[in-house]
Amino acid sequence: MSVARIYAIALNTYREAVRDRVLFGVLVLAAGVLALTLALGELSLDQQMRVVTDLGLASISLFSVVVAIFLGSSLLYKEIERKTLYVILPKPIARFEFLLGKYFGIVATCAVFVAIMGAIQLLVTAIQAGASTALIIAVPAALIVCLGVGIWMSKDRTLVVPIWSLVALGASAWVCSTVDVELFRLLASLVLNLGEVLILTAVALLFSSFSTPFLTGAFTFGVWLVGRAAHDMVHMKTRVLSPAMKTLLGWLAEVIPNFNLFVPGRNALVTKASEFGEPLTYVATSMGYAILYAGATLGVAALIFRRRDFL
Repeated sequence: MSVARIYAIALNTYREAVRDRVLFGVLVLAAGVLALTLALGELSLDQQMRVVTDLGLASISLFSVVVAIFLGSSLLYKEIERKTLYVILPKPIARFEFLLGKYFGIVATCAVFVAIMGAIQLLVTAIQAGASTALIIAVPAALIVCLGVGIWMSKDRTLVVPIWSLVALGASAWVCSTVDVELFRLLASLVLNLGEVLILTAVALLFSSFSTPFLTGAFTFGVWLVGRAAHDMVHMKTRVLSPAMKTLLGWLAEVIPNFNLFVPGRNALVTKASEFGEPLTYVATSMGYAILYAGATLGVAALIFRRRDFL
């Protein structure tokens, strides 16, 4: 396995993904929804901060899922449809290396998306918490200037955005640290969003290795829905579900990824000062689960993709 070849495919995949106008549309829509949470928070009774953070994090999770499904179901198929895959595969590159490159490129794109949305969410939270007006104005203005300068000076503009997104996330976290907010919970939720994306992208590529974009998107979205509901329904005490249905749900809960791990209750991530042991353990084990499940799924996808006949 060549790391250089996988990196080259991942880089080209990322460049192709960030040029997609649909992605920019989703980004603008998600940013608008995060800004709207400020208005929705004002409609609540003494729960403004909770509404802003909970709705914001739920929006980031939903839109990151949409991005992962869209990219995972379309980018691999485009290579086949445009017949560019026929030019790449005869070269000294294994099919699993090509698949891994696609996977890491999509994950990198989703990570940039989550980082940008996280930065916006942190700024919105800081505004709700009453942060300094000077910081609220100066930090975004400085970030926009830095982005413009970076794009103007860089030869490869697409590589400026990942670095800038991390800087924006760090700067927004610093602004949040100046007020009394649950900063650790917000950052941990963003990490868990990335874990959800790791699995969902692998599932999308698994279906994309033998199916069309529409069916891939439908199957992947179905897996996500079942993964959010099956584990809860298995343990739900009700007479509506028959024993056979509960058995089926039990089997599904064992096979389908448990996406509920990545959207825990707020108490699972809320900590007191200097008490990060249990939340950190939860985040670490959840990310470990995501990596192992994604790795196993990619292994199956690689086997299917290797046996596929493109002639």
